[in-house]
Amino acid sequence: GAARTEIRMMTYSLTSVPVVEALIAARHRGVDVAIVSDFKSNVTGDSSGKARAALSALVNAGCRVRVIKAFAIHHDKVLVVDKETVETGSFNFSGSAATRNSENVMVVWRNQDLARGYLAHWQDRFNQGADYMTNY
Repeated sequence: GAARTEIRMMTYSLTSVPVVEALIAARHRGVDVAIVSDFKSNVTGDSSGKARAALSALVNAGCRVRVIKAFAIHHDKVLVVDKETVETGSFNFSGSAATRNSENVMVVWRNQDLARGYLAHWQDRFNQGADYMTNY
């Protein structure tokens, strides 16, 4: 909720309703939200449809969403906010991560050097992805 200008996100699994709602709220505040997410876990392997619904809601809200299948698994779980704050760890952006799994997450505030490294990694993965096309 503190993002002022941009959010860059890398995900493996993205099904958390509160996370999706927060990203959409940021977009509605004028924050530039761009996401790169694993293709298999969110598109072809999403038997429940929750991930496709999450990605579609984000696209429909004006977020840029790309899916990547260049790797066996795109297992990154990172947020970079305003080019200075980094969140990283094992925490998938999913309900299971929030309620059932053993997870870890670390947030490093106001560290532009660290953020720059993660942003370079994000940009490389985003460039390899393809735009997510919503069916809704």
